[in-house]
Amino acid sequence: MLLLVNLAAALATPLIERVVISSGTHGNEYTGVYVCQRLALLQEELSLSFPSLKLEQLVANPLAHQGNRRFVHADLNRMFTADSLADLSATGYEPNRAKAIEAQLGPKGPNAAADMVIDLHTTTANMGCTLIVDEWCPLAIHAAAYVKACWEDSDTLAGSDHLGEGCALPLRILLHANPDQTKAPYLSSVGKNGMQIEVGPTPQGMLRADCIAATERALRLILQYLELYNNGQAPEPSSPTIDVYVDKGKVPWASGPPTSSLPGSVVHPSLQDRDYDALHKGDPLFVRLDGSLEMYDGSLGDTVYPIFINEAAYYYSESGRGISMCDRVQWPMPELPVAN
Repeated sequence: MLLLVNLAAALATPLIERVVISSGTHGNEYTGVYVCQRLALLQEELSLSFPSLKLEQLVANPLAHQGNRRFVHADLNRMFTADSLADLSATGYEPNRAKAIEAQLGPKGPNAAADMVIDLHTTTANMGCTLIVDEWCPLAIHAAAYVKACWEDSDTLAGSDHLGEGCALPLRILLHANPDQTKAPYLSSVGKNGMQIEVGPTPQGMLRADCIAATERALRLILQYLELYNNGQAPEPSSPTIDVYVDKGKVPWASGPPTSSLPGSVVHPSLQDRDYDALHKGDPLFVRLDGSLEMYDGSLGDTVYPIFINEAAYYYSESGRGISMCDRVQWPMPELPVAN
């Protein structure tokens, strides 16, 4: 009889239960922190809407957030590869903070304490609302497909207050083609499953209602999908493939004078604010300090789709300087994971 009771309890346990919503991974990105503060006021409503989920909020880099800085010593969202977490010689606030977060949410991988980590970010680039998923996490890809299918539905606006009135940003999906979770450097990779929400344009160290609304709307739709998934009601994808932008790397801008921390070139006016638009080999890319033009040389493909165009955070070498380039592809929908 005890065996039957334990079996019934195991079958009743949701596959996704502990959901950690992290923010402030980059301390001067205020939107996610604000959204988490809003969620803290809505615990009763969230419990009724998503009864199978145990939601937690985490301010990932509180010291940088207090100082309105992206980071103190190093970019925290580059600290979560398995090798970095195992490196006991690394010093500084962020390497130690990453290990503390892994101790709280991990250990990184299939045995992590956190079933899903959703990390909230903003960008100064004109990217709208971007869901960032990884090949290693099929559940995140399915959740992103669900959000995309629901995004245009006016009945899925964020919350029930006036913030929803400003939520009109387009939604796209960015995929990192990395099947190995251990090599993923992002905070969201520390749980069993993970994904990121990136919203912009918004300046660093500032709050915009439309970015808050878009972040909260995307987050609620992800939680809605996870609730359906736990109850065996997750809808089948409408297509065997999903339209995604696959990250191919960065085209760096030239370095400035040795005494300056500024880039040695600026984004060409014809490219500024055109995130996700096609860029072809031979198109203008940068204007150098001396006024000369730098054309896109086709090094990452004859036609690419730039993102994070003139992202202020990428003026830091620690975060990787330059403009990110993508392929636009129809990615095969992976199989959903099943309960162990």
